[in-house]
Amino acid sequence: MRELPRAKVVALWTVSLFLLFLLWGIAPSRNFPTDSIITVPAGSGLYSLSQMLEERNVISSPFWFRNIAILLGGERAMKAGEYYFSQPQNSIYLAWRIVRGKYEIETLKITIPEGFTVEKISDLFGPNFIFFDNRLFVVSAPEGYLFPDTYFIPVTATASSTIKLLRDNFLRKIFPIMPEVEMSGKSLEDIIIIASLIEGEANNQEDREMVSNVLWKRLKMGMPLQVDVELKTYEFQGLPEKPINNPGLASIKAAIYPTTTPYLYYLTGHDDKMHYAKTFDEHKNNISKYLSN
Repeated sequence: MRELPRAKVVALWTVSLFLLFLLWGIAPSRNFPTDSIITVPAGSGLYSLSQMLEERNVISSPFWFRNIAILLGGERAMKAGEYYFSQPQNSIYLAWRIVRGKYEIETLKITIPEGFTVEKISDLFGPNFIFFDNRLFVVSAPEGYLFPDTYFIPVTATASSTIKLLRDNFLRKIFPIMPEVEMSGKSLEDIIIIASLIEGEANNQEDREMVSNVLWKRLKMGMPLQVDVELKTYEFQGLPEKPINNPGLASIKAAIYPTTTPYLYYLTGHDDKMHYAKTFDEHKNNISKYLSN
């Protein structure tokens, strides 16, 4: 049997050693954190990310992870977020997941209706959200600035991450109409407070805009707002200190664009319709007509 030339033997050994080194480098760590969640921080560089993954026993070789990630798209392609690992995974699959944003964390659909308070929103997060601190959410969330919408929220969400999600959505929705807010001559804070009152009082856009006109006029005249959904407005002049709920975009726009009316009073009758009056005497008649037993 002929012996292979020395050069070929060296080449085969070199290739074999390289493959062994590669297999070791991409193999999962022996102490891989099975059934765990690893967070990839926003803005983290590829080098710091690879070091963090090695420290958390996710990868065996930061060198191989970085090179694989570069081949798959590089640092800019990496997606921040929380990644769930049900079992050990090699560096090739791991880098592919992070580049593709394959979080593998269950999400649940949460719909927040217009006019929900912080407390009502908190109640939507039940036992499935094992890291969600309802008490912390209630005391920390900014009433009025959590946008009502449908969300798909990871079951790993915390109170602070949920507040950021809802608050960021509010900023995205409000940004396109900020020029209109500025042109109105009113502050965003006042508009959101009025919008929250409108949200609690009216259920269609025509009434929202008419109620908006009544409230802004009363405010300008120094009259108590006398809004049924916020009883303190019967006792004091001016706006409440903060929004009373989280209004939707329709009520926010109604606060910016009230319909001009001659009315100073309104009520919702037993017929579920809004009835308006110019004077207090007319308002009393509406009370007798639409609210009497």
